[in-house]
Amino acid sequence: MARFLIGLLLGAAAAGITWAASHHGSWALIAAIVVAVLVWFGEFILDDLL
Repeated sequence: MARFLIGLLLGAAAAGITWAASHHGSWALIAAIVVAVLVWFGEFILDDLL
């Protein structure tokens, strides 16, 4: 549950930063989704890489 909440918070932060820099909602949405998914599945991705 903690990883889910951290993913949501970091995804929202990434979206906010992206929107502030570019003012494009679609880029902000993509950044939020990418960051959230990487946080949620990062442990599995790192296990496969290492």
